[in-house]
Amino acid sequence: MAAAVLLAGMTAGSVWAEAAAVRVSGYFSDHMVLQRGEGTSVWGKAAPGEKVKVAFAGQSLEATADAKGDWKATFAKLAVSTVGRDLVISAAVPSIEQSNNPNNPTIFRDVLVGDVWIASGQSNAEMTFGMLGNVVNQKEEIARAKDYPNVRSIKVERRSSAWPIDFALKTSGWRAADAATLPKITAMGYFFARDVNAKTGIPIGIVDDNWSGQYIQEFLSPAAAEASPLGKDMKAWRIKVAEWHEAYAAYMRGERETLGDDFWPSIEDPLESRIHNGMIRPIRHLNPAGVLWYQGCANEGDGLGYEALLDTLIADWRGMWGKDLPFYFVQLASYTAPTTDPKGGNGFAAVREAQRRTVAKTPRTGLAVAIDIGNAGDIHPKNKQDVGTRLARWARRDVYGEKDLVVSGPLYKSMKVEDGKIRISFDHVGSGLMAAEKGPDTPGVAPTPCELGDDKLKGFAIAGADKRWYWANAEIDGQDVVVSAEEVSVPVAVRYAFRANPMGDCNLYNKEGLPASPFRTDDW
Repeated sequence: MAAAVLLAGMTAGSVWAEAAAVRVSGYFSDHMVLQRGEGTSVWGKAAPGEKVKVAFAGQSLEATADAKGDWKATFAKLAVSTVGRDLVISAAVPSIEQSNNPNNPTIFRDVLVGDVWIASGQSNAEMTFGMLGNVVNQKEEIARAKDYPNVRSIKVERRSSAWPIDFALKTSGWRAADAATLPKITAMGYFFARDVNAKTGIPIGIVDDNWSGQYIQEFLSPAAAEASPLGKDMKAWRIKVAEWHEAYAAYMRGERETLGDDFWPSIEDPLESRIHNGMIRPIRHLNPAGVLWYQGCANEGDGLGYEALLDTLIADWRGMWGKDLPFYFVQLASYTAPTTDPKGGNGFAAVREAQRRTVAKTPRTGLAVAIDIGNAGDIHPKNKQDVGTRLARWARRDVYGEKDLVVSGPLYKSMKVEDGKIRISFDHVGSGLMAAEKGPDTPGVAPTPCELGDDKLKGFAIAGADKRWYWANAEIDGQDVVVSAEEVSVPVAVRYAFRANPMGDCNLYNKEGLPASPFRTDDW
């Protein structure tokens, strides 16, 4: 926000930009990307009843602050623009004091119009180019960032709140990609934005709104959290906090006998909604193009229950923003030491299955499979380029119109038992299936097809009604995979790569070079 006209002492990290009595959300700054199309708003605070003028791209808007001082002005349709222009906000009828104030109006410079995507989740979403060794080919990527000046990003600073925040928002201010700014930009979001921008020419803005190590429940609104399985705990906690506030007020008045000896330790935060209250709700007037979600490590213990949590998050955010937002997930990468048990099910296996199931049933969602680019000893794999470009494939087809683009590797569709074997069918076969291998730290490099005679598929397990699992023979047969084992004469279920770290045994791809997702056909 360095070039914006602000009150003395205000900075890019300030909670809001201010022009006299008219305040603008901290979301707005120089170098921002406004969402194209209809429904894009500018919002802030002013004195109740005060009129605010907003001017941009030939449109002049006027808004009136309500009884709480909130104002919002919404543009008619905005067209894509790669030309930086000024966004001007001012009091409609300046007072004498305001008229003499050189900081009125507030002017934000170099504003583009394109698509704004929210990149959210935990540490793998937050991971930047900032620390040496964070990202594969880091120095080269930083050097070439200048080639993508219409890729922009803004970091929402961490704020945890027990109660919903209506307005105050602290941010980094918007940054255009270059060698100086890239170390502070989410790598996942940048590679997604770079790929989309390179293919479409549309400016892409990334709202970097995440917090390392946090549960998905933190990102739910209070209403959604209260409807979740922990809703009763949430309501009880809110009652307790209300009691605490009342008792604290009494304490400050000197009525100390109202506090029991065990009152203070009895207040426990159920770890829900705090990030939503402090970091998501304040941008509820945003009109995003879609969501990129990389989270799940913290919810490992929820296993398949993560599916219901994802369902809740999608419905909650789509409801808040009032539209059927595209939601694209990164499936958790391989992690921890490999195991040899064909049953599997350890580590992130169940969360990955929950992510796959969510995409299989939910319209306008997509899955970037990452089991082939993980790291056994690092929960933060460094190949974020393949992650970003795999996410971008979904957007390029479903949002930007590349209708024939193959967006995913094979995703399990159905199974059929035939002659002592199980035939597995897939969606997203593309131009065909293949056994292949890929180095995890080789971004942008296609997997290498296995040599003839060494093209057996790995990582498949099979079981009969006794629920005993055996490593299976798996062969590609046209568009399907046929699975069998000598130990199982009457098979009933198959699992593929259903382990914490299946790397080396997850070699099913389509010929477009995209890996198959792990899956299970059973519900044991």
